[in-house]
This record gives sequence, C-alpha cells and structure tokens, in this order.
Amino acid sequence: MWKTEVVATSSSNMSNCTRQNTKFWLIPEFDNLELFRAKVIHYNYARHSHSSYSIGIIEAGVGGNHYQGTTYLAPPKSVIFMNPEEAHTGYSAEELPLTYRMLYPSIDLIHQIASEVEISGSPYFKDAVVQNESLARNVLSLHTVLEQSQDRLEQQSLLVEVLSAILLHYADTEIRSIRLNKEHYAVRLIKEYLHDNFRANISLEQLVEITNLNRSYLIRVFRQAVGMPPYTYLNQIRVEKAKQFLGQGISVADVAIAVGMSDQSHLTRHFKRILGITPGHYRNMSISFKTD
Repeated sequence: MWKTEVVATSSSNMSNCTRQNTKFWLIPEFDNLELFRAKVIHYNYARHSHSSYSIGIIEAGVGGNHYQGTTYLAPPKSVIFMNPEEAHTGYSAEELPLTYRMLYPSIDLIHQIASEVEISGSPYFKDAVVQNESLARNVLSLHTVLEQSQDRLEQQSLLVEVLSAILLHYADTEIRSIRLNKEHYAVRLIKEYLHDNFRANISLEQLVEITNLNRSYLIRVFRQAVGMPPYTYLNQIRVEKAKQFLGQGISVADVAIAVGMSDQSHLTRHFKRILGITPGHYRNMSISFKTD
C-alpha cells in the first residue's frame, strides 16, 4: 500500500486566498481515495463540484458553504457531507482562519461499503452539516490514521467502520435485513489468527478470507464480542509480546520490529496508550527488578 502526496500552495478552485497551508494526497488501495488537509487558511472557493462523495470535519474556524440552494455555516466539530456532481462553494466564514480535513471516497467505494452493510440503492446525503461530536472524533481519527499510520489493518478497519456508520445513520437509503450467524466462531478465528500472525502487516481481506464474513459485518461482530475492533486487539497483542521481549533486555528498537510495529515511535505510542509508560521505562524497570 502506498500513497501519493502533494503539499499545495495554490489551487485552481481557490480565489482570494490570504494564507494557505494545505496538503493533498491519495491512497490507491482504496480506489484512489483522495484526502485534503488545510491548516489556518482564509479561502473562498469558486463554485464547483466533485465526481466523488465529500466528507469533511471542521477542526477550527467556521466553514461556509452554499449548497443545494442553502447557505450553511459549520462551526468546529461539524461533519460535512456532499454528494457527487452537486455544485457548491466554500469559504472561511466570520473572517476566521479555517482548519479542516476532507475525504473524497469514490462512488464505487461508497457503493461497495453500502452493499456490505446491506444497503440497497445509491446512498444520498440529505444533510450538508451534521453536529455530532462522536462522529466528528471518528472522522478526525480516520483522516489522521490515513495520513500517519502504515498499519494496513488499522487503516482498512477504520475506513470501513467509519464509512459504514455514516451510511447507516446519515444516508438516505433502503436498508435490507441483516442475518446474524456464526458470530462466535468467526471471532475465535480472528483472535487466533491475530495471535499467530502478530508480526505480519495483516490486511482486512485476510480476516474476511478466514471467516467468510464481509468487512463491515466482521468488524461489527468482533467489536460487539471483544469490545474493540480487530486492529486495536492486534496492537494489544503486540504490546503484550513487547513486554516479554523488553523483560529480556532487548532494545526498544529491536522489540518494535520483532512485534510487527513499523518503528520505535509506533511501539511507544501504543505501549504508552495501554500501559501509561514508555517501553524504555518498562524495560529499565524490568532489568532493575531482575538485578536488585
């Protein structure tokens, strides 16, 4: 999996810019998913449309948008939805600099996920601005992971989980009944697979293959049974394995590679999140305990 990145200083759709700090990149693995991030900018977009869906999160400032015949104002923690081929403008409202993030999932990607959550027809967003702090956190988390993480399972799982929730709660669709079966067996298979392959850069497709469940249903069933999605459970396994290696006096950098983390900082982030201390501190305590 790789991504193409462009850090922009100008845009053909942007006019009257007084300050810009923007970044654009795409991830081919997710049907060329496009992502955009802007920090503390003043802007005024000309009227335009996108061939993809548009999903965004306002981090700071107030976003203005004329869309579907209505002017919308989106304060911080607002989530933005726009449908393909629908013209809109965009601007920094109330003379405040704006910080925001956007995802542009293709029609095919949205239709694929819609099918996995038993939604028929073509999803359509009726609300251009949604106030939901939990959803805002999830969209921000997804965007950040797609920018910073190299963990395929984390990226894939968050993408499917967040887009599935968005479609189920905010898209105008027809929902078919979902049949629940073989849940506990599937969860056991996933847990065993993650324990046996914790060093590998596991993909969501591998979990689908061993369970014969579609991606969205797989994540929901696992979260309901275990209390966390598969990628979080995998990181927990890796931290537990790291504790064993650190207790043997192995360096933090070597342990990170041994447990399947991309580097030392990757291990440190998850280790501290779970245990409240850094792996270096844990290693030093373990060695000190054994030599006292």
